[in-house]
Amino acid sequence: RRGLPKEKMSENGVSSRAKVLTIDTMNPTVKKVEYAVRGPIVQRAVELERELSEGIKKPFAEVIKANIGDAHAMGQQPITFFRQVLALCSYPELLNDSTFPEDAKSRARRILQSCGGNSMGSYSASQGIDSVRQDVARYIERRDGGVPCDPDNI
Repeated sequence: RRGLPKEKMSENGVSSRAKVLTIDTMNPTVKKVEYAVRGPIVQRAVELERELSEGIKKPFAEVIKANIGDAHAMGQQPITFFRQVLALCSYPELLNDSTFPEDAKSRARRILQSCGGNSMGSYSASQGIDSVRQDVARYIERRDGGVPCDPDNI
């Protein structure tokens, strides 16, 4: 509490505190933080891309900008299985669509069967969807070398 504002008492005797975090009390290094998505590294990457497109020889053929962590923008394919299961659970009519693989359909059916009314929109137990907790417990058990994991504790 050293250096922080002290409590004040209002007219009715209720304590109120002054703001603890202000520009004056903020760590000076936090004040210097920059969000440099368009900073010098990216500017150099854009320059290198331009030079490559103009035919200037470099010891590399392309520039991969990883400054914002957008893996999909860099060409990484999304993890399809999870998206397929989510789509199937969100719109179960897609379970009849032949473009979805059977493993995704099977997972979606199992999840939906654990949901009231076979719908993700229904209320679930406070702990969550039973089949999902069972899957998590099995995963933890395998991960931890066979140490038992109870789905009711998930």
